[in-house]
Amino acid sequence: MNRFKFSLITIIATWILLVIGGIVNPMGASLACPDWYFIPTCNGELLPEMTGGVLYEHGHRLWASMVGILTLILAIWLSFSKDVDKTTKILSVVALFLVALQGTFGGVTVLLGLNAYLSTAHLVTAMVFFCLLVLIATRLRMQGAITKQAQKERPDTLRVARNWVASATVLALVQILLGGLIRHVGAGLACGDDWLSCGPMWWPDWYLGQIHMLHRLVGYTTLIVILLAVTKMRAAAKEAQMNTLYRLSLAPLHIAATQVFLGIATIATVRSIPLVVMHTGVGALLLASLFLVYLLSLPAYQLAQSRA
Repeated sequence: MNRFKFSLITIIATWILLVIGGIVNPMGASLACPDWYFIPTCNGELLPEMTGGVLYEHGHRLWASMVGILTLILAIWLSFSKDVDKTTKILSVVALFLVALQGTFGGVTVLLGLNAYLSTAHLVTAMVFFCLLVLIATRLRMQGAITKQAQKERPDTLRVARNWVASATVLALVQILLGGLIRHVGAGLACGDDWLSCGPMWWPDWYLGQIHMLHRLVGYTTLIVILLAVTKMRAAAKEAQMNTLYRLSLAPLHIAATQVFLGIATIATVRSIPLVVMHTGVGALLLASLFLVYLLSLPAYQLAQSRA
């Protein structure tokens, strides 16, 4: 197995971890294991009886530990590889730091009785870590094909399109932050089962309703920005004859449409747990797909892509 394939395995394992983490809160299992000692124990046991909430919470901890081990192996592997550039090595060490920070956030969150803002930071850190793994994998895949000539920007339209994609990526991360906040402050049904407005009004005068509606408004704004970004990027990629970027740049739009549908369906079904979990997982895919499109449009990667 080569380093790129191993990085992909780490990415997949991390996405599964995000999905598992999305199950814990809706199942009411966040405090099923109230202890935390920097190792994956539950009520003082490494392998307790996996029933009830323990199954979800401790299962999450065990899988998180595996992701941490994979990240450690990746960081060591890249650090001692002579043909890996210095930047990629540094990024792998940063990833190791982030996964350790992520675990600490999770543990402290439990010890503090599920502080909503710390729980949200736990989610956002996980998404940043996920994107960092995508960056590392991209650099490993492009390694050896990146040339100095690639540093010269191709069409100006590509730079403009990249700025739009960057804006969409930031909005997607903000949307995930708001989604996490909604979950942890208990605002998921602040507007009842009304998926369009918040009961009789568009902007409620209570805090939970405002957080909920802000999440919706940012979501629709993000969808519009993604539509514009994808349209501009596909036009620019076609002009530059960058077929890989041209094909991949459509993915965020499909994922975003799916995410909006899941959000609406979650409200319409009064927060169906499978839909809530899928909403988290697809949100991570949306963020990663936007970030990947942004990376592939950078000058350093342009000539590294196949034009076939």
